Amino acid sequence: MDMNLVFDALKSEMKPSMGCTEPVAIGLAVSRTCELLKKSATHLDMVISSNIFKNAYSVQIPNTGTNGIELSCALGFLLSKPGNTMEIFAEIHPEQVEKAKKLVQEGFVSVKVLPSSEFYIECIAINEEEKGHTITEKAHDNMIFAEKNGEVVLDKRTLSAAEATTKAFDVTKYTFADFYEWTNTVDAADLAFIKEGIDMNLSIAEIGMQKKYALGIGPALKNLAGKGLISNDMLTEIKQFTAAASDFRMSGGNGSVMTFLGSGNQGIETMVPMAVFAKHRNVSEEKLLRAEFLGMLIIMYMKYHVGRLSPICGATLAASGAAAGMVYLMDGNLKQISGAVQNMMGGIAGMFCDGAKGGCSLKLSVCAGEAVYSAMFAMDDSVIQDTDGFIGEKAEDTAKNLARLSHEGLADVDMKVIEIMMAK
Repeated sequence: MDMNLVFDALKSEMKPSMGCTEPVAIGLAVSRTCELLKKSATHLDMVISSNIFKNAYSVQIPNTGTNGIELSCALGFLLSKPGNTMEIFAEIHPEQVEKAKKLVQEGFVSVKVLPSSEFYIECIAINEEEKGHTITEKAHDNMIFAEKNGEVVLDKRTLSAAEATTKAFDVTKYTFADFYEWTNTVDAADLAFIKEGIDMNLSIAEIGMQKKYALGIGPALKNLAGKGLISNDMLTEIKQFTAAASDFRMSGGNGSVMTFLGSGNQGIETMVPMAVFAKHRNVSEEKLLRAEFLGMLIIMYMKYHVGRLSPICGATLAASGAAAGMVYLMDGNLKQISGAVQNMMGGIAGMFCDGAKGGCSLKLSVCAGEAVYSAMFAMDDSVIQDTDGFIGEKAEDTAKNLARLSHEGLADVDMKVIEIMMAK
């Protein structure tokens, strides 16, 4: 295996983002569409998939103190310029927020929701003389189509035969045994890029512990431990730091996290629990980076089966990789690593996603704690049996079974969640 392909795949899935990635993706799509026009847009028509709507509806937009899909669109228009990234909302100023709110009130934006869990954002920006049209699919910053006044300027929807056969890394073609072997044999120096993500997300967790953001689950756990109501131990610290990072970003905090597979909360769940676990067990940085590498490959494998966006909470999958990494940090073998993933899936796989919002910190905290238990159980050779529910003989089989449940059994969940959200 050419490990450079593996590194490139992981790096492509690690990107800094300020704020929840769905409103950010909407703003970025609008920004790029408006770049096509010489004059300012006078109206935006948006078509977004149900999962985009669900995750952008309630969550706070950085530097605004509020939320809103239409507001994200209007801000993307006001911030439009070449070179914008997933940190587009870092540059919002108060006067732009007020101007964006006015645009929304005046009907500047129209939004249509598709009953689909796939990642899809379509934007049409018009003025008296021009029309820009873009489509973003599969990833938050992956614009695959753009046209101006009917003239195509970008089209990646259909790959040529040569492009389709270009050598690339498909994580689903490999097994956990492959990942384990690579983890043990890779040159540790090549894993330095992972440290940037760990440091970034730990830094945000530290900020989130300073005061109450959103639900304030991180500081609340610290206070409970200080009162002697819960143990002040490794498990509590893992839960509180993971929750604190989520609290901060979901409240629109002015700071970026390292996302993984398009999600900041997945990036937090992937990196923070393992890092705190390693600190308590006095594990070397090299060992931690290898464990993170293993966990990230497992998470990528599971997410590529289940889907980038799905009715299933992404924190459950990210925490499964974290549990596998914790076993590696305890010198567990491949059977125990797979067992930790099986335990996670047997315990919390039924957690569904009801959109991005402040309460996500509760789910991240729960999943982080269960990752520790699942890893410890696996080290004790206590692993859920494949006769239970959708659990397969191998962890890879369980991931595929979970994908079936997501795609077939939970196909209507997203639209029902949206229906409930909009009726409140």
